[in-house]
Amino acid sequence: MSRYLNLRTFPLLILVSVLTPIFFFDPSNPALSRDSSVFTFFVWICCIGINLVQKRSSIHPLFLLVCLLLIGLSTINGINRAPVVYFPQKVNLKLMYVASLAFAIFLFFKNVPPIFLFIHSVAFACSPPLFSSIKSIPLLLFVLAAVPYLIRKRFRWNRLHASIAAFLSVVCISSLLSYKSQSAWMQFCLLMSAVTILFLLSGFPGRALKKGMLLILSFNLLLNMLNLLSAVHTLYPFDPLHPPFLLTYAGFPVSAIAVISAFTALTALYTGLQFKRYSWILFPGAAGASYLVFFSQSRASMLALGIGLAVLVLAFRGKRAFTIRIAAIGISAFVSIAILGYLFLPEEELRKYFDPNTLFIRFSLWTFHFQSVAHNAPFFGLGPDADSLLAHLPGVNADRIGYRDFYDFLHSFRSYPQAHNLYMETFTSLGFSGFLLFLWIALYLAKTAFGMFSSKNRTTSDSAGLVFATLAFMAVHEFFDFNTGEQHFLIPATIALSLIDMGSVRKISVMRLNRHSVSVIYFVFAAALYFLSFQLIWEQRLRNLILVSTQNEIELDNFLVYKQTKKKQSSKKREYPISEIRNNRIWIRSEDNLVLASYLLKKRPDLTHEAKSFLDRCVRDNPYSSVCWKERSELVVEKKSQEEKRADRKRAETTDPFHIIITE
Repeated sequence: MSRYLNLRTFPLLILVSVLTPIFFFDPSNPALSRDSSVFTFFVWICCIGINLVQKRSSIHPLFLLVCLLLIGLSTINGINRAPVVYFPQKVNLKLMYVASLAFAIFLFFKNVPPIFLFIHSVAFACSPPLFSSIKSIPLLLFVLAAVPYLIRKRFRWNRLHASIAAFLSVVCISSLLSYKSQSAWMQFCLLMSAVTILFLLSGFPGRALKKGMLLILSFNLLLNMLNLLSAVHTLYPFDPLHPPFLLTYAGFPVSAIAVISAFTALTALYTGLQFKRYSWILFPGAAGASYLVFFSQSRASMLALGIGLAVLVLAFRGKRAFTIRIAAIGISAFVSIAILGYLFLPEEELRKYFDPNTLFIRFSLWTFHFQSVAHNAPFFGLGPDADSLLAHLPGVNADRIGYRDFYDFLHSFRSYPQAHNLYMETFTSLGFSGFLLFLWIALYLAKTAFGMFSSKNRTTSDSAGLVFATLAFMAVHEFFDFNTGEQHFLIPATIALSLIDMGSVRKISVMRLNRHSVSVIYFVFAAALYFLSFQLIWEQRLRNLILVSTQNEIELDNFLVYKQTKKKQSSKKREYPISEIRNNRIWIRSEDNLVLASYLLKKRPDLTHEAKSFLDRCVRDNPYSSVCWKERSELVVEKKSQEEKRADRKRAETTDPFHIIITE
């Protein structure tokens, strides 16, 4: 085959045909989506034309195109979980897009290895302002299509790879068994992307990869930090040393902003120390990111950043002699500072950052999570991102530890309480099997990172500081909060962890990737994931159509309970996508979309039986969904006996032990 289209580049051509239509999945603003896709192709044609004349880059044209498409797609809100995303800084979002696009073009004409363009595209696509769970699917498609083009001819399969593959198998089984399969597959796609990125980047030589990877990652993190800092002026006037307490900032949860800002500060500081030539911009960027952490008042992020910085300082202080003694000195110094702060800080400041009652409530919720999962699904858990099932499992009584705190959270915030703890979330999602594998992988990574300090290779020993600091940062932060399940933190952390020395891990075998059997297995696996991705994205498109058609008509809360906001006016006729819902019924599978689809079909009396069929599927696939049982009990259908209605109502009450659905 030709050098432009062969087995290595054919997946890129398929990806172009997949990513381009996704631009038009935004029913709220199709003109913007169309303009973005056209502009992307225009820029690509200009770059290829210049390259044909001047021969300035050896990067494949199709690879450049898919990178530009992913960058452009990241700024389109049409595949978010809502049809309209209220982002107050749309100008900044456009500036971020222009800066990222310009940097991608710079890398293309700089004739760098294509792996650096890959890192830039992935890092930008995971910025917090652009984050949504559904966007983990285009990310996975991009990563899988790029693997044949980027990967080396041989792959060294070791014990760590085998452990991670076993963990992914448990996640897949748990997702298949979960009653929240749609959200579980979203998390699986994100985790699969992170694992593939780790396997891909860790297989490249450290010295050739390290500098470019760190600088590109820092560029994208600092670009996002500038965007977040530029929104501070919207809160003026306020005391910079006593910022206001906020739950959201610039339209996003402060916990998400705090964790990525803390990791930005850690990465920028390490990169500045490693490459002094760029310290003039990296050190101020790290300082600005540190202020964002303080501004957000996230105690978990501040504590994790402090420990991560302490690890970096000790690593640079000890150089290649980072021993248990140095680690013990660092821990002792940290404990001493904490004790002095407790003794000398005013009581108001202590209560602001350390409230024992908050910890007691979290311990209570963790206990409730553990007991519920151990009683109902001990081996494989409830499935990824299935915390909401805890509020609907049978057999819950008021005597269980954490019941009252769980009840108060549900009724106070009208949302499902997460464990806010990575370890408990892992157990809740994957049970004992996934939790034990997770602990084994974490300890193995820590052992490997600790051994890198004594390596004779200077690049490996220098990289140990960031790898170990990232592991310490995640271990501490994720004990008090949970952000690893979101791509804006997981993917940058994975890129940093890819500096780990895989050569020191015990080898199992060497795989030759140019064999036909390996290619067949890869294409079969990729085809299965592409089909799953199509189902998830197409269903999200249908959801967007429903939400757009019912805007200002209903309000949907976190429990999937909808309320009529105002009566339909006869002078203004609405058009509902009923025909499209009926034609695409096989693609609608998730609980919330089945409820929304039945709501639309109920508007036409002749489609009541079809609405009932959606609710029948909902209660069959989601037997713990009290919303589906409640909706089916209230649906007026001919030849439906009162006994059936009472049975549905009784089942709804049984699956609603906290009285969050039936009381509506």
